[in-house]
Amino acid sequence: MKMNTTRWRLRSSAIAFFACTLVSGTSLFAQDYPLAAGTRWTYHLRKEVGPGAHFVAADAPVAKGNVLETTLIVHVAGTEQIDGKTYNRIESQRGSKLFNVDWLALTPEGLMHAKSVDYTEVSEGSETELNPPARLLSPTLAPQENWNWQDSQSLQSSRTTVLGREEARVPAGTYRTIPVRTQITIPTEGQPLDVTVTQWFVPGIGNVQREVRMEIAGHLLMHNTETLEKFERAPKR
Repeated sequence: MKMNTTRWRLRSSAIAFFACTLVSGTSLFAQDYPLAAGTRWTYHLRKEVGPGAHFVAADAPVAKGNVLETTLIVHVAGTEQIDGKTYNRIESQRGSKLFNVDWLALTPEGLMHAKSVDYTEVSEGSETELNPPARLLSPTLAPQENWNWQDSQSLQSSRTTVLGREEARVPAGTYRTIPVRTQITIPTEGQPLDVTVTQWFVPGIGNVQREVRMEIAGHLLMHNTETLEKFERAPKR
């Protein structure tokens, strides 16, 4: 998708936010997020661009009009050190090509996101550091709980709210979930870019569905939907 104002890369990777915990009769806990090396998710991705926007790079020849449908493979590749702390390296692929990488860590404050690298043809390996690391999930994820994040290097900010329990039907099955919605504001030279990310979480599995909407002044630029097709636990060692 091409924009004349500013391009905000929202990765199609489904790993950006996962929550995992027992849903039946208990609260959700970010500490149940499955981060063992070898854990793998397969998602169906539907990308839609709004009026006036269009697909670019590798997306353009395979899109049908303003819609593109494809498969994402996401897996935990291992661990790496960032500023003296251990983070899990989460890789996403479309076909045989590396799509993006995110670094996540479980801490007493919840699931933290420190860095991402985009390997799309448009970005060519662009790196984004979140300073301070953004909290994706709190330890409890209580309904109506919310928290804010402010980037120390820019005016970009976000607010995350935990919503009520909800049933989600996806190709992999039907799950009882808790949706978590993050509203991101990105200043531009004109109107700010508004991004809404909603994810549906399941214990011990992660994100079974994820939607991303990108708008400027109420004008839709992009709407992505990811739905879980298959979850594979890490091999026993």
